[in-house]
Amino acid sequence: MDENQRFFDSILLIHRRYVEELNVMLSHYQLSTAQWLLFKTIKQMSPTTLVEVAKVRSIEKPTATKIIQRLIELKYIITAPGQDKREKILTLTPQGEQTYDEVMHKVKLIQSQSLESVDVSLVNIQLEPVIHYYHERKL
Repeated sequence: MDENQRFFDSILLIHRRYVEELNVMLSHYQLSTAQWLLFKTIKQMSPTTLVEVAKVRSIEKPTATKIIQRLIELKYIITAPGQDKREKILTLTPQGEQTYDEVMHKVKLIQSQSLESVDVSLVNIQLEPVIHYYHERKL
């Protein structure tokens, strides 16, 4: 196996195991990783809209709509009317804020335990050109 294949295989393995751990933890909050990523984006961008969240996460609006509807059912987020009657402003509820804080704390623990023996700054420096390449291709 050449170095390029090994590199991408390693990324996939790390990603798969990380997502598995996250899913186990998130299931206690009735969340999937996709829901968590949108939930986290709404928290970080709040107040925001479905269109903005879908664009940041690079997902289709119908997919974002389904996920947001589930977050509303869980009482993690609420919507308010926007300037345009088709637009809805998304924010976290008090329960959503509390859940976000709990989940984020656990996510950070999972991440730190996963990277105990890794110099993350070195990895980030090495990955910078790859990340830049994929951002450029996306545009």
